[in-house]
Amino acid sequence: MTLNTGHVFVRTVLAAITIATVLPPARVVAADHFSPPMGWNSYTGYRTSIPEKEMLKNIDFISEKLLPYGYDTVTVDNGWFLSGRGKGVKIALDKYGRPDSHEYFFPRGLKYTIDYAHKKGIKFGIWLLRGINRRAVEENLPVEGTKYRMQDIVNMKSRCPWAVAPWYNYGVDMTKPGAQEYYDGLVKKYADMGVDFIKFDDIVPNPDEVEAVVKAIAKCGRKIVLSLSPGDHIKVEHSSVYKKANMVRITSDIWDHNGSLQTTFRRWEAMQAYDGAEVGSWLDMDMVCFGRLLVTEKGGRDCRFTKDQKRTFMVQRALAASPLMLGGVLYSMDDFSMSLFSHPDILKCNQNGVVGQLVHREGKVDVWKTPEHGNEKNGWIGVFNRDAKEKVTVERSTKELGLNADQKYVLKDIWSKKTLPVSAKHTFEIPPSGVMFLRYEQTSKK
Repeated sequence: MTLNTGHVFVRTVLAAITIATVLPPARVVAADHFSPPMGWNSYTGYRTSIPEKEMLKNIDFISEKLLPYGYDTVTVDNGWFLSGRGKGVKIALDKYGRPDSHEYFFPRGLKYTIDYAHKKGIKFGIWLLRGINRRAVEENLPVEGTKYRMQDIVNMKSRCPWAVAPWYNYGVDMTKPGAQEYYDGLVKKYADMGVDFIKFDDIVPNPDEVEAVVKAIAKCGRKIVLSLSPGDHIKVEHSSVYKKANMVRITSDIWDHNGSLQTTFRRWEAMQAYDGAEVGSWLDMDMVCFGRLLVTEKGGRDCRFTKDQKRTFMVQRALAASPLMLGGVLYSMDDFSMSLFSHPDILKCNQNGVVGQLVHREGKVDVWKTPEHGNEKNGWIGVFNRDAKEKVTVERSTKELGLNADQKYVLKDIWSKKTLPVSAKHTFEIPPSGVMFLRYEQTSKK
């Protein structure tokens, strides 16, 4: 069966003046061209328990080894505000009910680590959960700079479905006076600390609170990249709001197994018509879970992906222009993963900033194509074998590769660095969960 994909949903167009007013700054390659963010997040390596010394070691590594390739941000994920691990832990809050780092994980305070990153040329990000901390509501703490208190603005019926621990949050009723001021103060607190990136969790299903965060960033006095999570309940009808953020998660948490690869394919296909790349808002396929994982849980384990699955994982993100947010423990990363993180074609395709499209499907073999920005005669193609058990030998015509049959092309196999013979049909042998990654360049008409 050949699949000729059309728009999955109708594009929502924002007025340019609206975008310019509220859109947080994106990585700009040219005046009219954006490129997705690159960096590292602590979650897959350390879950909710990364101490200061480990943050510093990963900052050192990314600064020395990966910054030259464009990876310029580190983000501390969930748990940076907790008093310890296991039962009985508490969250550190300021007098306005906002999370503070605790000396258990950050003995010198989070500001020390932020400043350390900046001295190394690295931007710093934090994880936040939508809404108001439950203890802050119980104590009815004040909303900074207003006459209102937390119980005046809380929506206690709105809770994150997976954040059940007592230190998590209620939602905010954005119809109440003081609600926007709460988010203004929350963002300003971290902007004043030097935060450059905020990953806001449990917020994708709540567009009114997304709007509140976007407004708060616009007035905080600092350039902050906004990442929305998670992707479980993303709704395409809210696309006009999502486009005001820099990163929009389209998947649930992604891990090192075939199910996650298939989830990513499905969600990428469902969101093909999202036009956020035009304004620097990227479909986020979640972190790159390579290397040593979950090290705070009985010593952790190594990534279970095969080399071919790792290639597929990275080529998905290259062709989709998904932000390259690495995970795992950077300073012990294996050489093969590092070779993919620094691969010139993967990086060039990803930073090209064009979201690839599905151009052909037959059985378990997909062909996805990403043209070069401003020059559609050239670009990249991924021929994916989505069968996790069997290798395949497939023949694809020029048209089935998404190319114009009336034109002549040079095709390069990126893995072998070999130029393929020009032919009306091309034969590929692809291992289980593997990908043939191609560079195409139009030369002339036949």
